[in-house]
Amino acid sequence: MKKLLFVWIMALAFVACKEKETKTEPEGPTQMQQVMAVHDELMPKMSTIGELIGKIEANIDSTNVDSVKVKAVTDLKAANRSMMTWMKDFGNAFETDEIMNGAPLSEDKQKTLDAFEKSVNELKAQMDGAIENAQGAMH
Repeated sequence: MKKLLFVWIMALAFVACKEKETKTEPEGPTQMQQVMAVHDELMPKMSTIGELIGKIEANIDSTNVDSVKVKAVTDLKAANRSMMTWMKDFGNAFETDEIMNGAPLSEDKQKTLDAFEKSVNELKAQMDGAIENAQGAMH
């Protein structure tokens, strides 16, 4: 009888531990990881923006302030400023542990992360558009 009770307790403990494990494993990347993935995708584009600004400014006709090249440089610089502002604001809004280690967020910080997720996607569209327009202006 003691053996049967022991086996039953061990089986119950095994099942309980197994259920606990499956509940704590996240499915796919967290929202913070998704936001950071977009950020990481945008970082190399910062150097592309800098290179395009340099190339286009070297060939701008300063007498034609309405030119496509002037607009392209203006858009590139605006995208660059937007990215710098986004990174500064994001860094001020969250602790390193929240960003890098997935520390739990308060309700207010969760709302802030929701806003940053939306804004990083808008930033991606702004940067991609500025780069595409600038590349077109070079030809």
